[in-house]
Amino acid sequence: MRTMDFIVWMLPIIFMLHDFEEIIMAEVWGKRYKKRIDTVWPKNQPFGLNYIKHCHTPTFSIGVEVEFVLFSVISFLSVIFQGYFIWYGAFLGVLIHMVLIHMLICIQFKHYVPGVITSIIFLLPGIWFLYEAGKILQYNAGTVFLACLLGIILMAVIIPLLHKLMGIWSEWLYTYSETKFKD
Repeated sequence: MRTMDFIVWMLPIIFMLHDFEEIIMAEVWGKRYKKRIDTVWPKNQPFGLNYIKHCHTPTFSIGVEVEFVLFSVISFLSVIFQGYFIWYGAFLGVLIHMVLIHMLICIQFKHYVPGVITSIIFLLPGIWFLYEAGKILQYNAGTVFLACLLGIILMAVIIPLLHKLMGIWSEWLYTYSETKFKD
């Protein structure tokens, strides 16, 4: 199982490398394309932009940290207990997110979208890791399908929830930054 233990840790590593691109680019991208973003997505803007009023990069970083901790805990528990179904679903969810969100939004937007470069870079290695894991774990098509559903549900719950929480974190960070320190 040494190979499987290695593959498991690719989930938080790929996720974090992908999200570094988003952390670095989301705020400046939002400023650069503000008018176009407002036109293309007047109500449901990507990267939580319709929730964040202040402190974009720090706020976005908190959301990334929460996801990173979640994926790291899933990976850790998978290795410890040698149970990989939730991990497999989470990894599938991340890859589906990369394709359906970053790549398709980029096509719809007709410009660069944060996260699309690393989505392209990690798509084939991610598929390969899942393929190898499926062989090692001897997952059949039904198990892969159920893991896929789990991954979609996981992403469909986590991402909108984090985007809404980013609005709260944004206000908290702004209040903290504006509060004067008394000597």
